[in-house]
Amino acid sequence: METGRVLFLGGAFLTHAFVGYALVRGFTDADPRIGVVFGLLPDADFLFPAAWGWPLVHRGLTHTPLFVLTVVAGSYAISRFRETAVAVGLAIGSHVLIDSLSPKGIVWLFPFETTWSPGLPVHSPTGTILLWAVSIGILGWRTTDRRTID
Repeated sequence: METGRVLFLGGAFLTHAFVGYALVRGFTDADPRIGVVFGLLPDADFLFPAAWGWPLVHRGLTHTPLFVLTVVAGSYAISRFRETAVAVGLAIGSHVLIDSLSPKGIVWLFPFETTWSPGLPVHSPTGTILLWAVSIGILGWRTTDRRTID
């Protein structure tokens, strides 16, 4: 894999992990590491062999609202804590939402192969900086909010 692609994917992975972390830390009392893990989960499809084909390709099954709902429901069924399910939903939902805005989009109506996207450059340098800035703002707000409570 060429260097540019490795850097692009590394930046995208870090961004999804950081956004998930910030959302879980900012809006729940759950362990923010949930945000890192579930913020990255949809990209586990990179590990699928190409021979498996559709829907087990990048931005196939793991990048659908159906997958998000299944994972959130599963996390609640396992943990029995609403806070955990909300944290999982924020993290995995942020990943799918961000990718849905990109030019490639996601399959909103899975199992039907329909894709719609506004085509925003969310994984461009400007888009990445904006996502990081918003995430840092959420973390700063949460830190300030907790200081005023204590």
